[in-house]
Amino acid sequence: MSLTVRKILELPSLRGATVVAGEKALERTVSSVSVLEYSTPNEKQHRLFEAINFEGNELVITAFTSICQDSKAQMEVIHRLAEAGEVGILLYYVGTFVPFIHDDVISTADSLNFALIEMPHSLSLRYSDAISEISEAILKEESTDSNFVAEILEDISLLSPELRSVSTVLRMLRDRLRASLILSDMSGNVINISTFPHGRENELKNCIESDAPDPAWYVYRTYIQGKDTKTFRLTIIRENGSALLNHQIAMTVETLHLFLVIWSPNHGQAVISELVRAILQDESLKMRHLAALFGIDVKDLDIMFVIRSSEDIKLLLDIIRKKLSSYIDRPIVDFYEDNIVLFLASSIGDDILESISNLLAEENLIMARAYNLKNTSEVRKAFLEIQPSLDSASKVYRKKVLNLSDIQLVNYFLALTSKGELEIETVLAPVKVIEKNEDADVLLQTLETYILDADSSTLRTSRMLNVHNNTIKYRIKRISAILHADITKAPQSITLYRAMMMRRILYIQSG
Repeated sequence: MSLTVRKILELPSLRGATVVAGEKALERTVSSVSVLEYSTPNEKQHRLFEAINFEGNELVITAFTSICQDSKAQMEVIHRLAEAGEVGILLYYVGTFVPFIHDDVISTADSLNFALIEMPHSLSLRYSDAISEISEAILKEESTDSNFVAEILEDISLLSPELRSVSTVLRMLRDRLRASLILSDMSGNVINISTFPHGRENELKNCIESDAPDPAWYVYRTYIQGKDTKTFRLTIIRENGSALLNHQIAMTVETLHLFLVIWSPNHGQAVISELVRAILQDESLKMRHLAALFGIDVKDLDIMFVIRSSEDIKLLLDIIRKKLSSYIDRPIVDFYEDNIVLFLASSIGDDILESISNLLAEENLIMARAYNLKNTSEVRKAFLEIQPSLDSASKVYRKKVLNLSDIQLVNYFLALTSKGELEIETVLAPVKVIEKNEDADVLLQTLETYILDADSSTLRTSRMLNVHNNTIKYRIKRISAILHADITKAPQSITLYRAMMMRRILYIQSG
């Protein structure tokens, strides 16, 4: 939840107000309200305007008293405020000071998506009524808001590039927490500071550097992970009021971390990297916001590839990105826990999916894929199944692309081997009779390849073992005769599959 311009217009003190320009700004968040008014437009007043530190996401109250006859000056003010990230103006006393709102002023506000709101024509209206009511609404909304990370990042994304700075983020967090924030390097050198109330930078900086804060203050120290593992120290100070809650501190850390990563020189890929992590860590709120930055519908990402290689994984990731670019404009692929993880949407079509699988299989890598993943919880569950068993499963199966079901089956048999000899012997029992024959080694090798690797195809088995297809057919018939059952049909094929899988896993475990 967030307090938008549209919601503010529902307050009693703004009843009858008219939006004359900037309709698109009505959904923007309002974090504070201020007054912009000066008596005469002389050079000193212009310098004062230039010196004002506009905070962004403010709603400004004015009557343009000193420039009421100058539409160009009014347009200039709107330009400056919009560039500073302000959301709009509440324009009072139109008809008394500003005789009417000029069309050029309206066009300027519209072009900048800046809300220009005309208050009712009444001299009885007071700035203080709107200020107190809006301020109360902001405080109430912030006290019930469970997550402000996405909101602040969205507000930052709407600012001009030159305003997307650590200073701006700290100011937004300061206003949200009603606390001072000090960002420093690991040596304690202050990089940036934003104080609440304003203007106490030097005093707080000296207190922190001397490590002598007032004992009555609430002081929190934590760390922020920036880009390329660079770490910063964050100090939060609340001088009055109640202590901050743990989730408020956690959201502050996440907001700063995401800002430092997202608005880096490699902006696009940084967002993708954080999106991959949010999906795999089942952080749905963070995931939805990051996806929105690139217009990605995460509900469509129902396929996951987990890729591992003994080669340089960074180089491999670059190769994979380049290859995928011929199929997908912005592939959702990045590192995660020594793996490369790729997310795809089944809606791209079976042909393209197969092409991507074949393309990835060309590289020297181990790969597993999971389909029909309905949500991030299923994604994380699938990853946690694949992650510890991918290397083992790649040795069990003689194919380049494994499915989640393959991994799950290997996990099942690995669990069986830990239950003891009796469990193992029970699974192996169906093939014990084959071991009594003179050509047992050849027959068991053929059976293992036929069932586990060749999808019960005699032709594929013959190619894998480099013998004639008729030879494989003869061996299959002989095995069926020894077992007194058709091994190509269930249930015999199922029990033999279990037995051959157990044999192979035991062989791999033996080294």
